Amino acid sequence: MVGATKFKYTPNHREGIAVSITTILFDAGDILYSKPRRKGVIAKFLTDRGYQAPSAKDPAEREMRLKAHAGKIGVQDFMEWLMGHYGVSDPAIVQEGVAMLRSQQSDVTFFVGVGETLHELKRRGFKLGVVTNTFNPPAEKAKWFETIGIDGIWDSYADSCELGVIKPDPEIYLAALDPLGVTPENAFFVGHAQYEIDGAKALGMTTIRFNPDPDCTVSDHLITRFPDLLDIAQMPVLSD
Repeated sequence: MVGATKFKYTPNHREGIAVSITTILFDAGDILYSKPRRKGVIAKFLTDRGYQAPSAKDPAEREMRLKAHAGKIGVQDFMEWLMGHYGVSDPAIVQEGVAMLRSQQSDVTFFVGVGETLHELKRRGFKLGVVTNTFNPPAEKAKWFETIGIDGIWDSYADSCELGVIKPDPEIYLAALDPLGVTPENAFFVGHAQYEIDGAKALGMTTIRFNPDPDCTVSDHLITRFPDLLDIAQMPVLSD
C-alpha cells in the first residue's frame, strides 16, 4: 500500500488529529467487478458484420454514456445511438447490436476477495455504501451482487440515473452519506478514476484507489488487491 497525499481538500481537519472512519463508499464497476469480455464481444459483433472495431478511447461515446448515466437519455436511445456511432445503419443489425449490448451489461466478473472482504468490514462495524455512475437499475445490480452474497450488505446506495447527477458532483456522494448521518471526514471512498477520487477528496473523504485507470495517480492510499482494504481499515487516519 502506498500513501499519496499530494493535495489537500480538507481545511476543516485539524492538523495531526486522528479522524474516526466509520463508513466506506465504493464505486461499483471496475472496483467491485469488471466486465473483461465486453470490448472483445462488441468488436467481434462489428467485425463479423463488416464494420470496424471501436477505438479504445472515444470522447463522443464517453459523453453520451455519461448522459445516459445521468438519466438525460434513455438506455435504448443510447444503445441505438451507439450502434449508429459505430457505423451501423441497418435497422435489423442495430437491434441485434442493442440486444448484444444489453446482454454484455450483466456479464460481470467480481474481483478476487470482494465478498469475503466486504463481510469482514461489516463484521468490524463499518457502514458500507455504493456510489455509482450507471444506467443499470439497483434491482439489476442486486442480482449480480447476490451471486457472491453481497446483495444485502449495503447500508446506502447512490445511483446516478435515479439522482440525475454523476460523479464528481458532490450531491451523489452526499446521497450515500446523509442517510447514514455520516460526514465526509468520517468516510473512505474507493475508486479507480481520478475525477471520482478528486470529487470525494474535495468533500473531505479519505480516498483509496484500486484497479486505477492509467491517468489515475493520486489518492491517499493505493491497494493492489481488494483484500488489502482490511489493512487500511484498521489504520488510524490523521488529517493533513
